[in-house]
Amino acid sequence: MALSQTRRDFIHNLSFAGAGMIGLGAFLQSCAEKKIIYSHDLARIYIEGLQRIIGVIREREISKIEQAVGLAVQAKLQGKKLYAHLIGSMIEGETSEKRPGHPNIFLRSYISKAAREDFVITNEADEARGLTERLVRVVGITSPSVPSAETPPGALENMGSYRMEDIADIVIYSHIPPEDGIVPVEGIDIPLYPSSGIIHTLIYYSFVAEVMEELAKYGVYYSTAT
Repeated sequence: MALSQTRRDFIHNLSFAGAGMIGLGAFLQSCAEKKIIYSHDLARIYIEGLQRIIGVIREREISKIEQAVGLAVQAKLQGKKLYAHLIGSMIEGETSEKRPGHPNIFLRSYISKAAREDFVITNEADEARGLTERLVRVVGITSPSVPSAETPPGALENMGSYRMEDIADIVIYSHIPPEDGIVPVEGIDIPLYPSSGIIHTLIYYSFVAEVMEELAKYGVYYSTAT
């Protein structure tokens, strides 16, 4: 027999059950008292949803990640600077210079300092405006909150006119759904459990791993945070 409760109780209980993060939209809507039905296998559904996104990235984006690696390695071998500007609470923590296992390859200072033929990787279009005109090599990772070719028509109309394609030489599409959440739950209007932090971190470290591997061929090595 299915158990029902208010939306507020459901979200409150999930926070203590460790069932995962809840999207901001779901949190804001939680004030409305609605009856919901417990869904089953949420962990499995969430993991399978992430696996589907990763599968698409493996099929469609690996070649662009490799192209991006080529730009970064070329810049480094020419004595240029490598910058990383990645926003989002999870990815900022995961890519921190103090994060154990994080190679110290990229400068984390403002990418506006990047000069001709330096390299920048970012998931935020606003900060990278004008860099390609200065011949900075820019690689963009798409996000549901930044306009790009992945953005559904009519969405993000108030987020500015710059799309990721406008500011980047290479765009790596994250294939994250517009809602960010990937688990439908009966009684809640949007999917729960965001995917962007995990997917952005995966793309970034896939890229970093390839950069380290390629630079090692030229005798360039980096220390790693421990």
